[in-house]
Amino acid sequence: MKDSIIIGLLQNTAILLAFAMLYESFWIKNENSKTIIAKILTGFFLGGICVLLMFTPWTLVPGIVFDTRSVMISISGLFFGPIPAIITMAIAGLVRWYIGGDGQWMGIAVIVSSGTIGLLWRKYRPNWKTKKYYLELLVMGIIVHVIMSICTLFLPTNNIFPTIKTIALPLILIYSPATMLLGIVMLKQYKNWQNKLAQLKLVETERRLSQILESGNIVSLLLNRDGTINYCNNYLLEITGYTREEVNGKNWFELFIPKDIMEDVLKVFYKNLNSINSYKNYENIIITKYKSKLFISWYNISLLSENNEIIGTASIGVDVTSVKSYERNLKEKNAEIESQNEEYKQINFELQIAKEKAEESERLKSAFLANMSHEIRTPMNGILGFAGLLKKPNLSIDKQKEFIEIIEKSGTRMLNIISDIIDISKIESGTVKVKISETNINEQLEYLNTFFKPEAEVKGIKLGYKTTIPKNIIIKTDREKLFAILTNLIKNSIKYTKVGEIEFGCNVKSESSLEVLEFYVKDTGIGIPKDRQKAIFERFIQADIEDKMARQGAGLGLAITKAYVELLGGEIWVESIEEVGSTFYFNIPYNYEIKGNDIVTYQAKNKTQNFNIVILIVEDEEVSEKLIAIEVESFSKKILYARNGVEAVQICRENSDIDLIFMDMKLPEMDGYDATRQIRQFNKDVIIIAQTANALLGDKEKAINSGCNDYVSKPFSQNFLIELIEKFFSKK
Repeated sequence: MKDSIIIGLLQNTAILLAFAMLYESFWIKNENSKTIIAKILTGFFLGGICVLLMFTPWTLVPGIVFDTRSVMISISGLFFGPIPAIITMAIAGLVRWYIGGDGQWMGIAVIVSSGTIGLLWRKYRPNWKTKKYYLELLVMGIIVHVIMSICTLFLPTNNIFPTIKTIALPLILIYSPATMLLGIVMLKQYKNWQNKLAQLKLVETERRLSQILESGNIVSLLLNRDGTINYCNNYLLEITGYTREEVNGKNWFELFIPKDIMEDVLKVFYKNLNSINSYKNYENIIITKYKSKLFISWYNISLLSENNEIIGTASIGVDVTSVKSYERNLKEKNAEIESQNEEYKQINFELQIAKEKAEESERLKSAFLANMSHEIRTPMNGILGFAGLLKKPNLSIDKQKEFIEIIEKSGTRMLNIISDIIDISKIESGTVKVKISETNINEQLEYLNTFFKPEAEVKGIKLGYKTTIPKNIIIKTDREKLFAILTNLIKNSIKYTKVGEIEFGCNVKSESSLEVLEFYVKDTGIGIPKDRQKAIFERFIQADIEDKMARQGAGLGLAITKAYVELLGGEIWVESIEEVGSTFYFNIPYNYEIKGNDIVTYQAKNKTQNFNIVILIVEDEEVSEKLIAIEVESFSKKILYARNGVEAVQICRENSDIDLIFMDMKLPEMDGYDATRQIRQFNKDVIIIAQTANALLGDKEKAINSGCNDYVSKPFSQNFLIELIEKFFSKK
């Protein structure tokens, strides 16, 4: 009997060793990449081994047969996983069911419980291999075989106690350690394979590291603690021009590092020697054998001995010389682009300002055109309307006089608007000239007071002036422009003042060691909002663009005034409070002299005598022709008429006694310029006065250059014509 037990144990042991060899040879090499088919085939193979164990049992006592299926199945679940273990349990269970007998269900229960415990241990104790694995395996073996003892409950009742009494001790003392030993054998196989795999990986890593160190674009360097070169790769030799014999054993810093940065580089090196931390992306220049400079970006780590002492440094570097060059070029380009961007920003800013000015100008132009339409149509309505009323029969002398005065006022108003437009166009073209002459300020102020007093009194406004300048002071400035400035300001004050008073005057002021004349016009008018006080000096702008009170004016007066003040070298400003009043100030520099006690006076000229001259009126407009004829009728002997330049030349050829020609410059067929040139070819003495409604800059010079003696712009008064004729015919 003993022989049969020993033979059975040897057979089971041999089978279990074969089982362990299967694990080492087939399973652990590719455990994580096994396919489902491979796992199924493994399950069938393990099931065959289990069946083989079941058919090689040994008899401990009559009626009780032992085999090591519980050991093999529990270890299968632990090492092979679910699919092979479940297939093994299924095959072993079917075979045990087929064998039958009293222990049929106990055998099946042992098979299922052993495999299940192995699988549960694998799932819920995943770290059992790294901790006290022998204890883990022993505990699992004890649990498996305690459960196996419990499975005796599946035996017939009269066999349960005798069986437990017989198998309990062998299960605990033999089967549990056997489970542990088989597990240790297979675990050793697993670890041996892992070590072998680690060695293979280490060899591969060393091979790859060697390839990296000798790669064509990375610098590899090993330095000893004293800075001598222990190793460098071929790439470093290639880019620096040295041979290995010239480099090995030499001091890295003395051979490669420029003196001006050596101190900083040494600091990094010694810092590495005193710390196991690495210093990444440190860049420095190295000098080649041919004294050129290279930029290298380093990654440094400390090299440790077996005793964990720092014995040097290992460095991997990348040649970033071209990158540095690109960065430098990029920086220069960025600076250039940044400069251009600043220029573009400035240009955009200026364009934005120009756009806003253009939009404002467009808005003002629209407001101006609307205002001009109103300003021109209103007096035209008066002129045409009352001219039509004059045609009615049986008008009284008083009514005729009233209508004529209205027509005259409307014409004056229209002429003022046109004059303002012409003046602003001259100012904007920069062709207005300053004509310095002697001027008596007090006389001008007194004249303005006399001139505007009737207009002010009609509105119930008190008008007066004050001056601190002596009467005998004559200043040198542009008399006409100064007069125009004061006239515009006083007219403005009368226009915007309903009640109260207006005062104007002049004082001497000192500004920055320079004496100037400061003029002022003060009123008790409607005032100007603070946010509009600068805008009113711009062209086409009044204090209220919408002009809710419908006041007359093109909004050009103050723009012209400001331009004239600046032409005279001064400045203009306003102080104003809404509904209280405004004070306009302006100053001008001046030269002066004292004329004793003399006061210049002006006397009216005598009425022009009858010169009995022959006059040719060249005019294509019937109304203008008739107006000139009426105004010169009193001192002419004969008046001839021409409607175009061709007729004018022909009449002059036929009438050599013509003394004076009024030549309109804009004529059909032949204009006044060409007609004048042709007349001058055969008559050098006749007086030719150019007349035009354009009155634009350059018209007078063009007319004089074509041969005219003088120039008048429409409309003109009879007194002006009398003065002009006296100029040319008084001596005659």
